[in-house]
Amino acid sequence: MAWDRIALSLIPVPVFYLIYYRYFTFRPEIGKHVESLLYGIAFALALVVAAPIVYPVLAPQDDFLIGFFSAALIEKTGAFIIIYLIQRHFPNFSIMEATLSAMIYGIGFSVVENIFYAATYGDSLIILRIVFTVPLHLTTCGIMGYYSGMRKMCSTGMYKFVFSLKAFLLPVMLHGIFDSFLIMGGALSFSVSPLLIVMVLFLEFYLAKAQTIIPVKMLGAFNLRLEEWLTINRQRRYERWILQSMGMPGTEDVSMLVWRPGYIRIFLVFFFMIAAIFGLSYRGEIMDMLQIIMRREEEIILLGIFPSSISIIMILVGAVNPNFFKKSEIKMPVISDVDVRREHEMDEVFITYDITSVNCFLRTAEPLEAGTILNMTFEFPGLTSREVQGVVVWENHTNRQEAIGTIVRIEAPALHYRFFIVRYNLFRFRKGTIFLLRLPGFEHTRKLFMRPISTMQEDRLFEAGSIVFKEGDRGDHFYLLKKGKVILYKTKDTGEIITMDTADAGEVFGEMSIISNTVRATTAKCVTDCIIAVAGRDNMKALIVNNVEFAQRLIQSLIERLENSEQVLVQNINMLEKQKREVERYYHVAILLTLIGLGIRPTQDNFNLDIDFTKIAEVVRHMDDDVAGEIINLVLKRDKSAGADLNVMNEEVSKIVDNLYDRFRVNIKK
Repeated sequence: MAWDRIALSLIPVPVFYLIYYRYFTFRPEIGKHVESLLYGIAFALALVVAAPIVYPVLAPQDDFLIGFFSAALIEKTGAFIIIYLIQRHFPNFSIMEATLSAMIYGIGFSVVENIFYAATYGDSLIILRIVFTVPLHLTTCGIMGYYSGMRKMCSTGMYKFVFSLKAFLLPVMLHGIFDSFLIMGGALSFSVSPLLIVMVLFLEFYLAKAQTIIPVKMLGAFNLRLEEWLTINRQRRYERWILQSMGMPGTEDVSMLVWRPGYIRIFLVFFFMIAAIFGLSYRGEIMDMLQIIMRREEEIILLGIFPSSISIIMILVGAVNPNFFKKSEIKMPVISDVDVRREHEMDEVFITYDITSVNCFLRTAEPLEAGTILNMTFEFPGLTSREVQGVVVWENHTNRQEAIGTIVRIEAPALHYRFFIVRYNLFRFRKGTIFLLRLPGFEHTRKLFMRPISTMQEDRLFEAGSIVFKEGDRGDHFYLLKKGKVILYKTKDTGEIITMDTADAGEVFGEMSIISNTVRATTAKCVTDCIIAVAGRDNMKALIVNNVEFAQRLIQSLIERLENSEQVLVQNINMLEKQKREVERYYHVAILLTLIGLGIRPTQDNFNLDIDFTKIAEVVRHMDDDVAGEIINLVLKRDKSAGADLNVMNEEVSKIVDNLYDRFRVNIKK
């Protein structure tokens, strides 16, 4: 046995362990890591023993299929079973530990495989296997471990089935393509290095995502299933996605790749890159010195492509930002209306960004109470579901750091609902592709996620009688009434209130001062306890620019409010004119009665009045103190002037009467 070959074959094991060492120190379960390593070694040894029997039976004649059936299918089937056994009993199980233990299993398997190839085959194949076996098994098993962990933490059969398929098919496909290209040789062998880099990037993607998923014990503490936690976790990312699509300030993109290397890593990156350049430049001399005979493409792979690949891998490992998966979302949210019916309650309409086969997240403004049974109908453009039943399992309406709303678990979803979910996801995929790739018609897709309720993220609670804004205030915000009733009114100088408009749940108000850039023309007061969403001028501009239907409805709403305001003003003007005429008539009657009481008999020509004298008591009640005082003065003057010249007396009375009318006209103008 060539011990130097065996020693050479083991070199990649510590190299790649050190490259990924930063992850293996993440809440380490040392016992499980050792167990996983031993499982990998044990299965590889069993496969070496069984190879003479198994491979001749399954090996096809085609080189491409050999890579899939003789290598990928057999090895990954065993890995799938063993990783399942490893994950069955895992203390404080988490997706991160599930992924790491599978990676350790891959390292253990590649140790035995490298030794086997070193002891059995020639130098050319040995060297290619040495440089690629460890990263191949480490990445594919890591991907398998991630999805197997997701399967273990899920509670529903549909999710378990989907994650199991991903855990098996994706690693088999990647492993099969890799081995097939390597076996077929020629120009295809140059593809194995880019493919390896893609697999490393995939694994980094899953490792970063795994860091954001809470362990099983924390799920139990929240009394949630993983499916429900994933739904809750997506909501804030959907909100950021919408605001980013609107170009709102303060919602900058979170970068997926963040590279913060240390000095050692920078040195190694440059070292392997220089080694690649040197190896390609002196390829012939190096091969002569090593006394190894290889094909030309194999020499290029060994001396140039592989070291440059190691350099790129060292850049990629740890470069995927976990915060990207906490704050960003790739999928486009589609706002769907949800018609909710509860027993002994009126129907309500909510919205949702997220409908799955097992749950949905309702954007509720107030609690529906855990355990409440809901009958729901989902509707989005072109498709409406049949009624489906769910139960409220989680709510949040106080913690603003988390998604505000309600999780409804779909109990025993019927077949028609599953078909609806398929069509819903296809619709989202099609519209999302159009929007993200800016294909023709992408602007029209904005209305699927851009509504007032999706752009107004700040909710406020107002008690009955509270003032939202006052007449004359600066208008920097507009409002969406989610619950309750609000009146908009003006206050006259006399203190009288004129109601100009009302706002009910689902309506926007306070937008006119933003559009016209003027102060508030009315005061907004809550008639009942209200939940109101608040947004600023930038949100209004974004809605007008990005949602044509909203802009049209806004114009129509402004026209209707102007018409309502005009009607209210006309009604108040008519009422004031009527009051003026009534007061004037009462004033005439008061003076008429006074003159009669003084012994002066006015003619019909002077006082052409249509007055019912039976209402004199009412007339007297409407006289103010000043008028009553003047009338008393007239009576007293008449009594004191008994026997005086009647003409002189009439002139004095006439002056007093003129003064009363002058005062009357001044009061009317006021």
